[in-house]
Amino acid sequence: MQNILGLWLTSLGQYVYMSLFLSSPARLPYSPHCTALTLLSYYLLCLLLVDEERGFAELSAHLTLEIGLLALVAYLGLRWKNSIARFQQTFSALVGINMLMTVVSIIVYRFGDGYENMLQNPIFYLVLLWNLAIMSLIFKRAFEISTFLSAMIAFNYYVVYQFILIWFYW
Repeated sequence: MQNILGLWLTSLGQYVYMSLFLSSPARLPYSPHCTALTLLSYYLLCLLLVDEERGFAELSAHLTLEIGLLALVAYLGLRWKNSIARFQQTFSALVGINMLMTVVSIIVYRFGDGYENMLQNPIFYLVLLWNLAIMSLIFKRAFEISTFLSAMIAFNYYVVYQFILIWFYW
């Protein structure tokens, strides 16, 4: 158990390095237990977002959709490049980065300069661009593709995710 926690702490450190564009998914430990702990932490992070407008069930549904789409994109991209052995680390990197960006978003939301809606805060858009840039870097290194193509994959992932959310809520 102690070894698993040590590996997970290593993973958390790599997520931070990836968020600063200093690492890649290949440096993550190859451990399904670390990925599971990251997923569990991400779901627990949803508890910080529960308020009178959004319940835990709704936030969990959004997170499940996000994780499912991330897994699908990672699987399809790696399958296309015949590198499916990289799935564990790529998926872990994508989930870990999105978890970190959620923490940053929570901080921006909670301490935002009096904005009632997060979409009114310009820092939200900086965090979004940062998140997409990190995802693009992960796709670039995992799929071994150009920066332009990886940026398009990250952007299209985000657009598809938003369209699905709008589809189910309108």
